[in-house]
Amino acid sequence: MNRTYRMKRFLTVSVAMAALGTAGAAFAQSAAPQDDSAKVEDVVVTAQKRSERLLDVPMSVTATSGEELSNAGIGSTSNLQHISPGLVTVNNGFAFTPAIRGISSVGTSAGDEANVSMYLDDVYIGAPLAGMFDLKDIQRVEVLKGPQGTLFGRNATGGALRIVTLAPSFTPRAELSADYGFDFKQVKLGAYVTGPITSTLAGSLNLFHLENDGYVESVAPVLNGARVAKADNSSIRGKLLFQPNDTLQFTLAADYSDRSDNSIFSAIPRDGKNLNASTPGVLVGSLDHYPGGTFPIIDTTAKGVSLDGTWNPSDYLTVRSITAYRSASGLFQTDTDRSSAAVSSLRLIQDQDTFSQEFNFSGPSEDRLSWIGGLFYYRSTAGNPYFQAVSGNAPNGTVVSNFTDTVKTTSYAAFGELNYDFTEKLHGILGARYTSEKKQFDFADIVRAAGLRTSSAENTWESPTFRGVLQYDFTPDANIYISASNGFKSGVYNSYSLPAIPVAPEKITAVEIGAKGRFSGITMTAAAFWYDYTDIQVTAYTSLPGGAYVSTLNNAAAATVKGFEVSARGNFTDHLSFDVGLSALPTANYDEYTTASVFIPNPITGGATSVVPYDASGSRMLRAPKYQANARLTYENTVAGGELYATANLSYNDGFYWQAGNLTPESSYTTINAKAAWTDPQGRLTYSLWVENLTDERYSMNSTNGAPGLSDAFSPPRLVGVGIAAHF
Repeated sequence: MNRTYRMKRFLTVSVAMAALGTAGAAFAQSAAPQDDSAKVEDVVVTAQKRSERLLDVPMSVTATSGEELSNAGIGSTSNLQHISPGLVTVNNGFAFTPAIRGISSVGTSAGDEANVSMYLDDVYIGAPLAGMFDLKDIQRVEVLKGPQGTLFGRNATGGALRIVTLAPSFTPRAELSADYGFDFKQVKLGAYVTGPITSTLAGSLNLFHLENDGYVESVAPVLNGARVAKADNSSIRGKLLFQPNDTLQFTLAADYSDRSDNSIFSAIPRDGKNLNASTPGVLVGSLDHYPGGTFPIIDTTAKGVSLDGTWNPSDYLTVRSITAYRSASGLFQTDTDRSSAAVSSLRLIQDQDTFSQEFNFSGPSEDRLSWIGGLFYYRSTAGNPYFQAVSGNAPNGTVVSNFTDTVKTTSYAAFGELNYDFTEKLHGILGARYTSEKKQFDFADIVRAAGLRTSSAENTWESPTFRGVLQYDFTPDANIYISASNGFKSGVYNSYSLPAIPVAPEKITAVEIGAKGRFSGITMTAAAFWYDYTDIQVTAYTSLPGGAYVSTLNNAAAATVKGFEVSARGNFTDHLSFDVGLSALPTANYDEYTTASVFIPNPITGGATSVVPYDASGSRMLRAPKYQANARLTYENTVAGGELYATANLSYNDGFYWQAGNLTPESSYTTINAKAAWTDPQGRLTYSLWVENLTDERYSMNSTNGAPGLSDAFSPPRLVGVGIAAHF
């Protein structure tokens, strides 16, 4: 037994025993008055479509305020894994595919959707390519773990990410901010203003821009030393809040973002080899030198408009309508041979337009019987209007494969939950959902020798899902619960190849036992869970001419997940607070996966990899680390008449596998972000000093497979910066 293993086991057991032991003490005693200095401010969430304390929600939820995200250096959705153990956020270049407790999507086909649903102000983000965006004017982010669907418009097997932005205020407020990171010249600018327009109308506007020079240098002669892994992102969001009376409220919101960030495609061969390894100037094994001869491009635009209306006609009924249109488009270009030689590359456009309508009806939550019901309609048109595999460097090489496709999705659902108080302490929840979803697939493949090949198909999938909960309150601040639920992810078509064979839906059954409590000013949660995951949509690989590969989906696996999570937050003193969490997945294995296909590197320098069949039964699920942990310390005090704020955020990931069969491992890594800020006595100016990735930890953000072998896009190096903000 080595020292690293003993350290991990000691940390796991210590944190679990401390949290559960303290929770047990809270459950065994009646609530007693606490000293004011020991109190922790209640976190209020809407994870169950109503405002309630996080402490009272009978499910695993991580909630983080916008201020906490900013101070922890969490600037985009890709970094949310650093504040929520159990969540792994991965951007494969074509799509944002988060994983919660090992449940994730690996597909990039148009029309495919993530196992973890994402909501922006309760509007479903259907396009995975639009899931990567910067976090600004954020009120809070909620990470809901486990199958979802009885309360939300869209169904999900893994969980949900709920991003809630700031609502317009009738109190005037404005802020201007600027930050500069020295190491690769990163500039971040922000502006936010809100206030009344009339006595019943308020508005808000947020502007954001981020750019840098990139942290990777290209070494292929054809690119002339161009910098890659660089960003140039801009966005705008506006809101209008109309409150004509006490019973009616409307929020009209519109947003637009333009992102250019090619860091995921700025990959290097994992084993230090490529198809042109003898080319002078290609640096083997360097994290910050890109050997490809094709300039990587990931350019995405997203826009949307929504109208959210709430009407309270009586004390016994609330009606809510959420109408939304969203559109996203992306241009992608990548070197698939990872060398300066003109061997193979890929260039494509993917876009998606969605319309959604959700109606919610709810009764008063104060009654013994409360309820919420909803209807959901979703329509999406997604496709690749342009997809080319190129022999040579894109965009000027010889086209060897060229196709276009479209997937149309139409989904209807009805859902709801009943909440019943059996006694003052014992509560029950029963929820149900029924989903009907149709997908239509059209494909045209232009093969130069054989001419045009086309295919069309459609299919409909239907499924009921359920959720049941029993919750017992020992005191107003301590409870235990047990829940059982199941989830459903619709079928999909492989949009990259013929014939048009549908991939069947995947299903999950989940059981969770949890406890939440507050004792001596410390808020604690603990949960143990078990998943039975079947008909998993997994990836197989198809080779293209020139050495490129295309991933396709099929149903070929079943898995079992068992684990637990604990968290605690509170105050050491009046000025020093903490927040810690741990997620453990001792079991996250494929029970049956006999038809896996994996990439096996050729040991000969300069050789290509081979795709081979593989029996991955019994192996670890993808992107499912055994342990994840986070810890945050925050110090606040009055210094020189102003307010001093200092925080440090640590995130630990035990490592995982990128390929089935326990292949392509990602080593464990730890990141630390820190920030110190001082606001002047008048509250007008805030000066800050910050560092992201303090220890200069380099881990793989994404690992890809292809002709040269396995390639990794590495995280940014340490970035030190300063900032200033003006408040009005």
